[in-house]
Amino acid sequence: MKSINISETSTSPNVNFDFEKNIFEISGCSRPEDVVDFYAPIIDWILELKRSLTDSLKKEREDNPLIFRLNYDYFNSSSAKYILDLVLQINSLYKAGLNVRIDWCYKKEDEDMLETGQEFTDIIECPIDFVAL
Repeated sequence: MKSINISETSTSPNVNFDFEKNIFEISGCSRPEDVVDFYAPIIDWILELKRSLTDSLKKEREDNPLIFRLNYDYFNSSSAKYILDLVLQINSLYKAGLNVRIDWCYKKEDEDMLETGQEFTDIIECPIDFVAL
């Protein structure tokens, strides 16, 4: 799998998806001008991973899950739809038999961000760990 590395800007988060290093992280603020353009390659990456799933990869990951670390400081309503799409695509990997987990990171004092992550637990089967920073 080809890596995705997008550097953080004042309006978009840092993205580092590196299958070889087992790093799958998005962190920072998400309010890009063109939210579709920003999130499309990330969602496409997950779709490509799902298309390339093999039984041997699933077995290899039984004891070593892919952990998607979502560490948003803030995201606007336009980004929220694509973050939901992202979470649903990660869930589709889980439903396809791949051992995956989401680490939903939030600042201890940011109850809104915690509640947003908790809302995902109602709509997906993939495990979510809540990480207070």
